[in-house]
Amino acid sequence: MIIKNLADFGVLADTIEVVLAVAFMLGGIWLTHRIQVWADRSGEPPAAANTALGGAADRVEEHTFRR
Repeated sequence: MIIKNLADFGVLADTIEVVLAVAFMLGGIWLTHRIQVWADRSGEPPAAANTALGGAADRVEEHTFRR
């Protein structure tokens, strides 16, 4: 069944539109989350702010509670 005009559903058209909009928003949030998880695991080097470029011997700072 191909729908050429959502108005063919009459009163249900608004409900269908809202349900689709919410589904697409949630899908976009989920897709963005999955891309971020993939990017975190991709092995990219840390940002320049975290590479201890202030003359320290270590290029990457350890993530500990005590410094």
